[in-house]
Amino acid sequence: MTLERVHELVGQDLPESLTLEYKEKYSPSLVKSVAAMANSYGGLILVGVTDQTGPGRLVGVPEQALVQIVNACHEQLEPPWEPEIVPVPLAGAAAGRYVLVVRVDTVRAPRPLLIGGAAPVRLQGRNATADRSRLAQLFSEFPASLRPGAHRLGTPDLPTGPDGTPSADFVIRTGLLTPTGDMAAWRPLSERAVGVLSSALDHSPLQRTLMSWCTHMGLNGFDPFRRSGFNRARHARLLWQAAASKEPLYPVQAVAVAELPASPEAPPVLQFTLDVVIRASAHLATISLAGTALEEARSYRLPVDRLYDTLDALLSTLTDQAVVTAIADMAAIDPVIIPLPTGLHFVTAQNVGDILQPDGLGQIPGAGPSRGATLLTNPTLDLADQSERQTQLDAWLEQIGLDAGLSGMESLLAAYHQQAESHSP
Repeated sequence: MTLERVHELVGQDLPESLTLEYKEKYSPSLVKSVAAMANSYGGLILVGVTDQTGPGRLVGVPEQALVQIVNACHEQLEPPWEPEIVPVPLAGAAAGRYVLVVRVDTVRAPRPLLIGGAAPVRLQGRNATADRSRLAQLFSEFPASLRPGAHRLGTPDLPTGPDGTPSADFVIRTGLLTPTGDMAAWRPLSERAVGVLSSALDHSPLQRTLMSWCTHMGLNGFDPFRRSGFNRARHARLLWQAAASKEPLYPVQAVAVAELPASPEAPPVLQFTLDVVIRASAHLATISLAGTALEEARSYRLPVDRLYDTLDALLSTLTDQAVVTAIADMAAIDPVIIPLPTGLHFVTAQNVGDILQPDGLGQIPGAGPSRGATLLTNPTLDLADQSERQTQLDAWLEQIGLDAGLSGMESLLAAYHQQAESHSP
């Protein structure tokens, strides 16, 4: 969340709603709004913004207001819970003051949140108290919300061949866990909604990177995102693949899965996963690419810059406005409360040190093997911003390298960024 993004939100003069509220300054009622949004659809509370339309709405609050919000949430909420709070510094005459972006994520909140024994809920632009049926529904969700791993995406399995051995060099998975609105509890994933998501993915940064992989491996034909495999009324699976000629092999694949809760008892969360599957070694075993770098290797070695660009494309796609809007429509919520990607899984068939191209990397003696990494997202970063996304990607690549017992990743990334800057206009 950046100052530009705050200006963009405020400049739209959006009225207070189920998922958006303005507070000119800290007040005790703010905690009730946190609980109400957590017990409903989630949302944003912008503290330091007046509810009057027009210019001059960004008045800011002192830094101490953040401490007040945190303390009040711990003292008044049952159980104690702290939402994500991003302080955005103001400039100019308001320097030294902040707009506090309070992000309430229903996926992470231990619902129901109570204040004085009551459960506030959110109505259109105001708070109310949950009735008996709504309170019973919230309590029925409570144990599920505390399950270990309930807020993380599952680790992907490597595809296997007929003999049971892995057929892919690696799989990358990321995705979103998005709260759902009431309408998503009964309606299916319509063909229109799935078609909109397919089109958004076909025009996303991931599409361009998948085409780059095709060029890298000498592939010409590909099929865009379309329904394939297991599909049901509340489960949509979209497949993108590039096939090598004269062989039943798919060296480059991407799989997108959107899944609504299967039953009313399940947590109200839409799970969206995005996988990239690369089978470069199997592809090399069947063809000869004369005159290319791939010809030199019998087993594919992954350049670090290509891995970086693939991770970058995945994060860019999950923050792409068209993709976010399509997912929000499926979840029946406002796009503004779509959360950040939860993290990323990198799963390899061989040791990471044997898959990564060794340029600039050295093996730490006795460090031990690694078959990938589970990487968590820094919630304070705006992954739609290129510079902040770079910070996240650097941290992830460094973790992959260290987990694999490799030294030199930081220097390799610094050189990569320096080269990219020298080629930028």
